[in-house]
Amino acid sequence: KIPEGVSDEQALFMGDILATGYWAADISDISVQDTVLILGAGPTGICTLQCALLKHPKRIIVCEKYPYRLHFVQNHFPQVLTTTPEHVVSYVASQTDHGGADRVLEVAGAADTFSLAWQCARPNGIVTIVALYDTPQVLPLPEMYGKNLTFKTGGVDGCHCEEILQLIADHKIDTTPLITHTFPLEEIETAYDVFENRKDGVIKVAIR
Repeated sequence: KIPEGVSDEQALFMGDILATGYWAADISDISVQDTVLILGAGPTGICTLQCALLKHPKRIIVCEKYPYRLHFVQNHFPQVLTTTPEHVVSYVASQTDHGGADRVLEVAGAADTFSLAWQCARPNGIVTIVALYDTPQVLPLPEMYGKNLTFKTGGVDGCHCEEILQLIADHKIDTTPLITHTFPLEEIETAYDVFENRKDGVIKVAIR
């Protein structure tokens, strides 16, 4: 049940992308000493970022290829470091204490992000995969030998919805800035076109 004082807009993403982000951050065992890398700053990535911030890690780095998404992160979360896929491996190594991120959360699901996830993780780190891929991914075990990584993966887990709604009610999570575009139902085709083709700096579309 949506608590009193929480609007439809505030609760809109709770059952899908916000539940995914919360679950990803929760199973990653993030501590205050950790450097966390989040691959992807789409809607699910930004939800994951908000939930990771609740863990108060030492630093968070967000990697994203689209400039408008990086600008969104920089504008709304100025305490977060940002980089791009072509620079992420060297950037993470330069910003971390053990040559890689303690926790890597893979939310992008692009062609090379699974590989980037394990490459950017430090030895004995945790890599959490909640991205949805179009094709099977490969574990190049000879190249990974000695990294001793722990992989955690799965889809949306909605078992924490009540807790998430309380965090929204307590103003500890706010996903309303993700709604960059709103359309009436009569314009649903235009809404899909804007979202699918990433037009006009869209992050997320709401239909009223």
